[in-house]
Amino acid sequence: MTELSAMARPRGTSRAAALIWLALAFVACMSVTILNGRPLFYYDTRGYIDQGTTGLTQLHLIPRPMAQTTAPVTLQREAGDVTAPVGTNNTVDGSRSASYALIAALFAHLNALWTVPLFNALLAMLAVWLPMRVAHRIYQPDYSVAVLVALPVIAASAGSLPFYVAFLMPDIFTPIMVLMIATLTVFGRQMTAGERALALVLGTLAVVSHLSHLAIAAVLLPLSVLVSLGMARRRWWLPPLLVAVIIGMGYTEKVALRMAAEKVSHSEVILKPFLTARLIQDGPGLDYLNRHCPDAAIATCPLHAALQLSDDPYRLTASHIIFETSAELGSFRLMTAGDQSIVARNQFKFFRDVLIEDPLGVTYAIARNSLIQARMFSVDMTLQTDKMIFLAKNTTGNSGQILDHGRLTRATGWLAPATALQTGAYMLALLSVIVLGLLPHRVPGPVRLLVLMLLAGILANALICGAVSQPATRYGARVSWLLPLAAVILAMFSKRNAVGVPRP
Repeated sequence: MTELSAMARPRGTSRAAALIWLALAFVACMSVTILNGRPLFYYDTRGYIDQGTTGLTQLHLIPRPMAQTTAPVTLQREAGDVTAPVGTNNTVDGSRSASYALIAALFAHLNALWTVPLFNALLAMLAVWLPMRVAHRIYQPDYSVAVLVALPVIAASAGSLPFYVAFLMPDIFTPIMVLMIATLTVFGRQMTAGERALALVLGTLAVVSHLSHLAIAAVLLPLSVLVSLGMARRRWWLPPLLVAVIIGMGYTEKVALRMAAEKVSHSEVILKPFLTARLIQDGPGLDYLNRHCPDAAIATCPLHAALQLSDDPYRLTASHIIFETSAELGSFRLMTAGDQSIVARNQFKFFRDVLIEDPLGVTYAIARNSLIQARMFSVDMTLQTDKMIFLAKNTTGNSGQILDHGRLTRATGWLAPATALQTGAYMLALLSVIVLGLLPHRVPGPVRLLVLMLLAGILANALICGAVSQPATRYGARVSWLLPLAAVILAMFSKRNAVGVPRP
C-alpha cells in the first residue's frame, strides 16, 4: 500500500459516532423550535392552510368544514399588517403554491403542524447529505460523510437555518432547491442513478413549493450550462438537462393547477400583478402610465386611474398597490373584479412595454433592488406578531391551537444582538469563502464550483425577490445560511484534508 493511498483513505468513524454527529446537527436545526416551544409562522401561513383546505375539500379528500357555508376567502399579507379577501368566484389566486397549500392543509387537518419543523430539518439535512456523499466518494477527505454533513449544518445553524426550519412557510425549500441545482450541476455525471433520482425529487418538491423558486431555477439554468461545459465536454449536457427537468416539473405543476381550476371550480388562475406594482413603485412604470393614460388600448390604465384617488405617496408602494383596501392607500383592490383580472393578466406585457420604452430605468431599478435585497438577512419576519396570532385563531381546523406565541416571540429583546452576531458570522463566512475559493490548488475545483453555484443561488434569490416582488428580510434570510455552510465545506475539502484524486 502506497503512502498516498493510505492518506487517501478517510479516517474511520464508528456508527455510533456518526449517529452522534448527525444528532447534534439535527438538534442544531431544531434549536429555535425547541427554544420557542412551538413553530414560527407568518400571515400567509393561514392563507396556505385555507387555500389548501379548499383544494382538499374539492378533491373530496376531507369533509367540508361544518362552519363553511361559502367558499373560504383566500388571505394574503397587506402592507399595514392587515389581511383581506382576494379574488372572485371565477378566479383562483395563482401567486401561492397550490402544492404547498395542500401539504399545509393536510398537516393542519391532522392537527400535526407541530411536526412540520421535524420534516423541514430532515429535508435540509438530506439536501446537504447528498452532495457530501458524492464528494466524499470522489475526493475521500479526512472526514466521514456524517461529519461532512454535521459540521456545515451546525455552522449554518449559527445563521438563519433553525429559524426557517421552525417556519411554517415554504421558504426552507429555496436553499434546498439551490443545493440540488448546485449538486446536479457539479456532480451530476458522477452521481448514481439513485442519487440523481433523490436530487430530482428534492428539487421538484422545492420548485413547486413557491412561485419564486421556478424563476430562480430558470435564472440558474444558463450558469449550470456554462459550469458543466467548463468542467468536461463528455456528457456535458447531462447536468443542465437534469436541472431543466426540475424546471419542467415546476412548470407542469402550474399548468396542472390551471387545468384543475378550470375543470373543478370553472375558474381562471390569476397571478397578482407584483411585476406591475414593482415597476410603478420603482418609477419607470408610473412614468409610462403618466405619459400614455388614459388609453383604452393599454390594459394597465385602469390601475393608473385608481392610483389618482388619493395623493398619499404611500399608495405608490408595491405592497399597498397589491393588498391595500382603504380609500387613502388602496388602488388595485378598489377596482372592479374584471379590471383587476385584466391588469393582472397583462403584467408581463406591461413589463415588456415599459422595458422597451425605458430600458435604462428598468435595468437600474432591477440592479438597485437586487442589491438592496442581497443586504437584507435578518430573521425578524419569521417571528409571529400579535396581529398574526389574532388572524390565525380563526383559521381552518384546529391549527389555531399551535399558531400562537412561543417563548422567543413573546419578548424579542434578543433579536437585535442575535442579528448582530449573525451579521458577523455571515461576513466571516463570506471572507472565508473568498479566501479559500481564490487560493490556488487549495480546494478541488468541483467543490469550488459547488460553492460558486450556491453563491449564484443567493444572488438569483435577491434578483427575483428584490426586483420582481419587493426587498424583504424574509427573502434574504431564507438563503443566507448557505454562506456559513459553504465556508465550512470549503474548509473541510481544503488540500490538507482532501488528497484523493477525482474519478473520471
